[in-house]
Amino acid sequence: MLENPDTERQERLYVATTRRIAELIVDNSLQPGDRLPAENQLARQLNVSRATIREAIVAMEVMGLIEVRINVGAVVLEQDKTVRAARSLPLEERETLLKDAIETTDLQEVARLRILLESNGAHHSIVHGGVEWESTLFAAHHRLAHIERSMHRDGDIHFDLWRQCDWEFHAALLSACGSALHQRLHKVLFDQFRKVVTLEFQTQGFRGNHIIEEHKAILDAALARNSKACADALANHISVYFRNSRTDDALTSSSYGFRHSNALDSP
Repeated sequence: MLENPDTERQERLYVATTRRIAELIVDNSLQPGDRLPAENQLARQLNVSRATIREAIVAMEVMGLIEVRINVGAVVLEQDKTVRAARSLPLEERETLLKDAIETTDLQEVARLRILLESNGAHHSIVHGGVEWESTLFAAHHRLAHIERSMHRDGDIHFDLWRQCDWEFHAALLSACGSALHQRLHKVLFDQFRKVVTLEFQTQGFRGNHIIEEHKAILDAALARNSKACADALANHISVYFRNSRTDDALTSSSYGFRHSNALDSP
């Protein structure tokens, strides 16, 4: 393997691997929607470890070059961006871009809008949802909590299933909001925000009891029909990903989502 124990060399390796995968996409004329080879195949082909391949895949997902889909794998998105990544930027510039990806204003804007939409949608579900909504939400949380306990033991194996259960829980929270458009917009933002979640998992690992407690707080507030507490719990859950970077005060304000939710009060 090419890995060197030196930390700086390790950081450069995944950046170089990102470029080589981008070049592979170009050289093989892969189009948007085409799948990348499996991790183990890429590792053999590029003579690096699977861990390095995973880091490169995460970096490419953060940059919007590929999308990792459950039960499918890594899928190519926009080839014009891939060409630029493969042939235009110097290695040092690409490395800086990857390191700073988690701190970009765009992702923080996505987070703020997600807080707004999800808090408002949860509010309308709390107001209008009945026993069926409560049952759906409780069942989704039960599945999520079960897989989160498994993540403690082996996060790499269970990560894709956890991402799916995480989505199902947050979707269930909004399922009684009364607006299909609201739910579609929430899905778009949720998928964009997954870049942050994936990068955190690959670089820092599973957040363990903290994220379990955050989801439980959201559930408890929703079932208690407390819109304010639910909005606070959602804002805390979403903004926590940025607290180790350039956190925006508006993002970390626990009342942000609920206080502004009246902007969408007509589902």
